[in-house]
Amino acid sequence: MRNNLKQTIAVLLSMFLVLVGAAACAHEASPVQDHISVVGVGEVEQEPDQATLRISISAKQPTLIAAKKLADERYRGVLKVIEDAGIEKKGVKATRVSAQPQYEWRNSKQIYTGELVSRSLNIIINDLDKVSPLMQALVENGVSTIDGMETGFKDRKSLQQQALAAAADDAKSKAKFLAERLGRNLGSAYIISEHNNNAPQIVRRESMMMKSDMVASVSAPPEMFGTQKVRATVNVSFNLL
Repeated sequence: MRNNLKQTIAVLLSMFLVLVGAAACAHEASPVQDHISVVGVGEVEQEPDQATLRISISAKQPTLIAAKKLADERYRGVLKVIEDAGIEKKGVKATRVSAQPQYEWRNSKQIYTGELVSRSLNIIINDLDKVSPLMQALVENGVSTIDGMETGFKDRKSLQQQALAAAADDAKSKAKFLAERLGRNLGSAYIISEHNNNAPQIVRRESMMMKSDMVASVSAPPEMFGTQKVRATVNVSFNLL
């Protein structure tokens, strides 16, 4: 019995050594493929076709009821201006409503002077020719401040794909150039990864913070939006032949 056990152990050990040796030979026979890794960059530059206007409506009165009533009246007037400008309802979003007691210092004492009620809106404008006249109409009809404007693209996904295609072409061109320069032939791509550097959807931002009484007395100048870029980056590894 003991001799049979020894023989079985010896056979199993021999089989294990054979398998280890075969794996080592296979590893030596299949070295890691030569490769080259590059970064491709693509950009698309166009004029923006969309703007987001951020505005605030506020009213200060001796009581909260009176302040809210006046703020609501101004708010309805602003909504009417937006509607008359042809802005779709889905492009108008209320972002904040607040009511705050107001104080001022008199003779080293803090005196209550009333309540301030404020409403904030974001307005998406898909026709940039409307931006300047809309701002003028808003400040003349109840808007207290224009808090800022952001511009970008309605179909950003399409532009992102164009930039990504340009980045892929750039990666292949770089890899081919380097391979030929070093006396090698370029094989197929086997690792492809996109580096997303466009997380923020807003490309251009302007801080305005203009009070209505500063704007209503002057005519509305045309807005100059320039151009903006959408950028894509890819990391690609190619086999070398």
